[in-house]
Amino acid sequence: MNTIYTILVVLVSISVVNSQELKKIPIPTLFNTGVDNNKMTIADGETDPHYVLSISADPLFSGPDTKVVYSDGFPIGPWLYNDEVSKWIAPRADAGEWNSPGIYVYSLSFSLHGFKHETAEIRGFWVSDNNGADIMINGKSTGFFTVYDAFRYGFSPFEIKEGFVNGINTISFVVNNGEAPTGLRVIIEGKAVPIEFTVK
Repeated sequence: MNTIYTILVVLVSISVVNSQELKKIPIPTLFNTGVDNNKMTIADGETDPHYVLSISADPLFSGPDTKVVYSDGFPIGPWLYNDEVSKWIAPRADAGEWNSPGIYVYSLSFSLHGFKHETAEIRGFWVSDNNGADIMINGKSTGFFTVYDAFRYGFSPFEIKEGFVNGINTISFVVNNGEAPTGLRVIIEGKAVPIEFTVK
């Protein structure tokens, strides 16, 4: 009898989880790097409207603005080419002129107003120059990192399912720069259950 009861509880739990998964909807305030509010790529040299440089190792380019890197010159080529989905951002649009070595943190704030924050999940891909040292949610490490010359190997995946809070959240991409150009490129999406949804 206990075994049957346990099986029923597990089946009901799976049913509830699956029902919630089906009811998750996109989080609209997540944006790829280098896009506008309609998620269309913006022109080279423009300021990215969503990502801010919250920490910069270069006193001449201290942020908070981040710039879309010019597509027609170095370091594009060694870096993946910009496309219609996302673009590289950096402390300076002419990233080939280099920035100081050290840590750069690019932060994106997004809203979970109207969502059950505990159901949120974010996934995507990132690439940087040099290595991605961490991805943080609301200041807490998620443990994601990339190899030193990450830009030579293409995008690395990430998936985050915890650490979210009610209201405004911040995801930060930590980049470690050597004596070289530095930049970041992100493709990101997320889903969560809206508050008005209840399982019947």
